[in-house]
Amino acid sequence: MGLVQGDEFIHTSCKLLLESLQLPVSYSRMDDEEVRCFLVEGTPNNPLFDNHSELVRLLKKQVQPLNVPNIHTTNFGESLIIVPKLRDEAMEAIVVIGPFTVIPMNNENINNLLTEFNYTVTPEWTSYLQQLPLLSSKRLNYIGILVHHLLNGIMLDITEIMEKHFRFEQQFHSSKHAEIVISDRRESLEFRGLFEIERQLLRSIRNGDKAAFYNMTILANHDGPGILSNYNQLRSIKNLGIYVIALATRAAIEGGLYAEVAYILSDLHIQHIEDLREYSMVVSAIGDALIDFVDRVSNNKRKNISKSIATCQEYIFNHLYDNIPLSVLADKAGLQENYLSQLFKKETGVTITQFIQQEKVEEAKKMLELTSERVTAIAAKLNFYDQNHFIKIFKRYTGLTPKRYRNKNKFDTINDD
Repeated sequence: MGLVQGDEFIHTSCKLLLESLQLPVSYSRMDDEEVRCFLVEGTPNNPLFDNHSELVRLLKKQVQPLNVPNIHTTNFGESLIIVPKLRDEAMEAIVVIGPFTVIPMNNENINNLLTEFNYTVTPEWTSYLQQLPLLSSKRLNYIGILVHHLLNGIMLDITEIMEKHFRFEQQFHSSKHAEIVISDRRESLEFRGLFEIERQLLRSIRNGDKAAFYNMTILANHDGPGILSNYNQLRSIKNLGIYVIALATRAAIEGGLYAEVAYILSDLHIQHIEDLREYSMVVSAIGDALIDFVDRVSNNKRKNISKSIATCQEYIFNHLYDNIPLSVLADKAGLQENYLSQLFKKETGVTITQFIQQEKVEEAKKMLELTSERVTAIAAKLNFYDQNHFIKIFKRYTGLTPKRYRNKNKFDTINDD
């Protein structure tokens, strides 16, 4: 059968994804039962299905309307990325990448997965699960973002993927079980106050309120209700950590933390959590991540400023190594240059030039402490007129020359002549 008119783009995109990712890729239109599969040689087949197309058809029947990629995890630890092809904001087709797994498929994990759902551990099941490619959750999210951009021309934020992550359950796993669990927990009052706890947590991060944050004990009891997979305790707490960090990242940005800093922190904390192998260490890492966000919001100097000034500061932060003319800042803020200068001084207490100099000095201090860059190189990188100008400005804000500052705070650096 030939391609449906307009499907050439999806078809070609899937072939490119297969070659670049070396993972199984399939697609199907929402108004058509046909599934087109592009498989890597030796792709294992789920023992419950005769072929890969059957798995995709089942997934397609159960998938909810999407506008962003989703990562679905089955009861057997298989993960699949589902990316919608949109037309007029509606799903025209879905592209499915996978299956793969985010947990090591050793004999112990396989036994736990299968016995939990009353399946016999057979050589066929063991062979299938052990052949699944092992990928990190972080990589799955980035693949989803990449494919969504390829199909729809829309670049997403990774937090948009994390927040909409949900679990795909096979047809044989009755939805009545979920209703029973919900009823039981409502009866035992386990849901009471959970929304308020989340709201208070995010508010404490947004406000940089350390006292409010430390008074909360949400991490003291992790065994309450959750919407995460129950097949693997370690994977569940990691998923919780990723979700919480995604929320904390946005709250910190709303609290005035530079977006670039917030997203870098999010990336680092999530990667750290993914690398851990002990439940208690993941719990501690989640707490450390949240404390990090609270501390940085508390220490930042961007509270109580207008959107225009925040936009200027964000631009300065992201272009600190460039020349930053007032005309560009005025254009970004949508204000006249004179009015922007007056407003900036009124809200921050310093002129734009002084703010840029302070930021450059702070960056220079990090480079002096943590790198072996020579003073001349640092001055050039940060766009000072020359080394003498850099030394003069640096001393104005620190009371020390760059060389003396490095000698007091050096960390495996070289001497500057």
